[in-house]
Amino acid sequence: MRLLNLEFLQRAGADLPTEIVEHLEKTRPAPTPPAYCRILKGRRDNIHDVVDFGRACDISPETICWELIRYSRLSLPPERRLPENPAILPALLVELLTILEILVLAFLESGVYDIYRARCTGARLFSNQTCRNDCVWIQAGGENMYGALRGRLLARLIALFKIRSGYIQHNKVYRLAGVQFMNLVDSGPPSDVHSLVTVELRDVTRELTVVNSGTILGVGHLIPETEGRWLVNSRINLCTFNGIYWDHRGGLYNKINSGSDVA
Repeated sequence: MRLLNLEFLQRAGADLPTEIVEHLEKTRPAPTPPAYCRILKGRRDNIHDVVDFGRACDISPETICWELIRYSRLSLPPERRLPENPAILPALLVELLTILEILVLAFLESGVYDIYRARCTGARLFSNQTCRNDCVWIQAGGENMYGALRGRLLARLIALFKIRSGYIQHNKVYRLAGVQFMNLVDSGPPSDVHSLVTVELRDVTRELTVVNSGTILGVGHLIPETEGRWLVNSRINLCTFNGIYWDHRGGLYNKINSGSDVA
């Protein structure tokens, strides 16, 4: 799905009546929308606090609390950190959601945005079939990290949630996600055979790692290779291909260690 603005319609040669053009000129926002925007949807019922959250995801409240504390310490400034009091943290208000909409600037476009939807149903069935917990791209480091993935890692969604801390920072809302990260095989170079990156399950995987939903860049697509190992489908769309194979100078990613280029 795309959001088309006045500039795009005019560039495409659309014949718009004068009154419509004048209305759109008045109502469109002055700044350009951010390249990455997240919208959480699909609120689940009967989830009120961390205890309910843990019950719904089959994860102990103690584990969730510890991961929230870990995220707070590593990612938030001191004045915005979550309370670590064991009597307070489990009682914080929680909303558990099932859909994350990611607004991404379309490849080689200006003012045109694609909407990617990542779904996370936990143990619940999706469309009365099986549960659905999508694989997503997460910004986990700088462009010089993780080989051809350039600072991004793949992870399986475990939960999408909002947590409210009503008594500090004027009812501050934290929009978060619980994920399970995957490992890169051989530090992430593309294969000489098929030019795809391989990922696998970690030997010791934490039940839940809490990240900010703003670090989720899009939906990943994996091709099964062997048990617990997948190929990263970097050709699913131009945005993914460009993000993995093309560096910031516009050149193809080069495997420096082996001296071979990605085909």
